[in-house]
Amino acid sequence: AFSEALESYQQALALLDLLPESSERDTRELELRRSVVQMLGVTKGYAAPETREATERAAELAEKKGDLMQLVNWVMSRWLIAHDSGDLTTEVPLADQTLELAVREGSSTSLASAHAVQILTRYLLGDLAGVEKHFMAGLKLFDDPGFRRYPGGATGTFGYAAMNAWCLGKADVARERVARMMAAVNASTPYDLAFSATFAAQIRIYLREYEQAETLAARALELAEKYQFPFVAAYNRCVLGRARAELGRATEGVELMRQGIAGLLEVGFHLGMAMHTASLAAALGREGAIVDALATVEQALQENPGQLAPRPGMLTLRGELRLEQGQTELAEADFREAIALAQRMSAKTLELRATMSLARPLAKVGRREEARTMLTKIYGWFTEGFDTADLKDAKS
Repeated sequence: AFSEALESYQQALALLDLLPESSERDTRELELRRSVVQMLGVTKGYAAPETREATERAAELAEKKGDLMQLVNWVMSRWLIAHDSGDLTTEVPLADQTLELAVREGSSTSLASAHAVQILTRYLLGDLAGVEKHFMAGLKLFDDPGFRRYPGGATGTFGYAAMNAWCLGKADVARERVARMMAAVNASTPYDLAFSATFAAQIRIYLREYEQAETLAARALELAEKYQFPFVAAYNRCVLGRARAELGRATEGVELMRQGIAGLLEVGFHLGMAMHTASLAAALGREGAIVDALATVEQALQENPGQLAPRPGMLTLRGELRLEQGQTELAEADFREAIALAQRMSAKTLELRATMSLARPLAKVGRREEARTMLTKIYGWFTEGFDTADLKDAKS
């Protein structure tokens, strides 16, 4: 009953305005505004204008009051708006400020929140080692009841940590983190149920387990529509569309993804736009619309260029589409750029995919030994995940 709760909190704030100013009144107002922002984030989106306005008013009050724990909360709220808006320039310093304040404040709740913020930010920057550092540092803190109270907080933390493990070539670790995320979800909280299924579905897309991804995304979408979570609903239309496109229903998948992207933009969510636009390009490629797919992946590469985590995959996709157009030299350049970037990030799974994409055209033009050598080198690095589609393909 998020909408009803939001109305009650706003009524309480209106009553507070009738009271004279005092430290106690400010404290109560901050508590109420925190609840208002959480409800707005769930029902409207954290980057929505209403949420931004409520956050800024509370942040100014917290700065005036000078309470460290409240400052952590509201700097983190500002960070979340920048994060969902895809504004890395603002997000990075706010993430560092959150950690600095949390260390000074010292509570488990603040420190867990600060490490979670670092995990999400560093993943986007392609600092996969930094993600692991903050995940391990925060692991003993993420069960803190105060941290768990944030809608989707623990879910997002373990979800990003799982995506990071997959990028690093640790598929089994990624699955284990998803399992921990799902096991910790409060079954009586629809938002966390929907949000956790969203991350689980996204990981299945990465693992190329499309039937499982379809089931999870459909369930998350059903919950999101029932309880009116617009961001979660839009995100899952993108994931569900990608799964169905890969399962041979490309036209249906493209339409779902277009609806999802439009829904995300409606709530001001620009964070994953590059990834979702690239997924749309892949679906268009499955549909046979190669020219449209190429134009779409070019658009994806222009979205949030500072977000490095998805970039090797987008370059690999563009290379594959260029091969379809007979642009062999341009495709090879894309694959090599993707490999180099993945190597700088230690993103072994993305390096493997780009190497496989490069190896195929090399083998066709008489450079089979060169292709075999480069593929053997990256394949030999892996110590787990041999049941994944990527490693099965690489072996064959």
